[in-house]
Amino acid sequence: MNSLLIFLGLLPESIKFGLIYSIMVMGVYITYKILDFPDLTVDGSFTLGGFTFAATMLIFPNHPIIGLLVAAISGTLAGLVTGLLHVRYGINKLLSGIITMTALYSINARVLNKPNVFLENEQSWFFIISYEKYFSIFTVIAIVLLIIKFLYDRRIKPDKYVYKSLLIYILIYVFSIAYIYYTKDITMYLLLLIVFVVKLIMDYILTSKFGLILRALGDNEILVSNLGVSVDKVKIMGLMLSNLLVASSGALFAQYIKVVDLSSSVGTIIIGLASIIFGMGIIKRTRSINNISIVILGSIIYYIIINFALNSSSITDEIFYVLGFNSDIIQKLSVKPTDVKIITALFLAVILALGKKRGKSNA
Repeated sequence: MNSLLIFLGLLPESIKFGLIYSIMVMGVYITYKILDFPDLTVDGSFTLGGFTFAATMLIFPNHPIIGLLVAAISGTLAGLVTGLLHVRYGINKLLSGIITMTALYSINARVLNKPNVFLENEQSWFFIISYEKYFSIFTVIAIVLLIIKFLYDRRIKPDKYVYKSLLIYILIYVFSIAYIYYTKDITMYLLLLIVFVVKLIMDYILTSKFGLILRALGDNEILVSNLGVSVDKVKIMGLMLSNLLVASSGALFAQYIKVVDLSSSVGTIIIGLASIIFGMGIIKRTRSINNISIVILGSIIYYIIINFALNSSSITDEIFYVLGFNSDIIQKLSVKPTDVKIITALFLAVILALGKKRGKSNA
């Protein structure tokens, strides 16, 4: 019971972390699912976003938007380097990402000449906004964004899917606004808006001419080349876009926890892949819900599952007790925060195995 209460209490925080990481997951989705490019640069560009944000705050204090822009640019440059290593010098996809990731570790350490740095409240969006001042503004912005999405969907979808999609987003908005109104949690509102804006931009990009070429490139590189399109340029632009998102996510993460640390990006690629696999393994893609929406939900689901797993120690302890284990063994088997990686691995293995089994049964 205690574990359940703790889990429910931490649920909003899990959703927030899921939203922050969902921007990174969108970046991983571009390389992993669209370009078929196993880009390990993200393990370095995520932290790069945090460090460049912190460095910018030393020059432009109280202007986090400038720091976020600088972080995005730094991520773009990281993606450019990986792209050039692969395209210009013919280095293997995996190795080009590893090389950039390795270099970024030292670069990140040199940005501030510190392995970690703390941010002040006024250097973070999440701590300079107030419910009283921004709730009405955010509500107007949210309504405008919903209208923009509706109008854009009408251009690319049949009407029945447009209205289904709109209904889904209205329901999400109603539940979100109810929670925010009663809890005064304005940071949740801000994160929802940021992720929604990024999602709309990504939807536009992926349905544009460039997006169609990008998706075609991952499926059939020769076909794209035969169409007279520069495959190399598209690859590089895809990597730049991906790492722009990753670094932006890193900057938001740094703002939220108010700490930038060299080790904060360890396993970022695993979180990204896990979120994509969770989302696509659990949620079925339809004309109403596209893949970008699915990977965002996958990121949130990932953090909710991890939160539940890490706070289920009393439940597992009770199970072990019923099975007749003594207290020493129960203490050793009890779920600990360090078990997050093995929990992730087990969930991934189960979802992938079920997906493969389902694929065989449909064949």
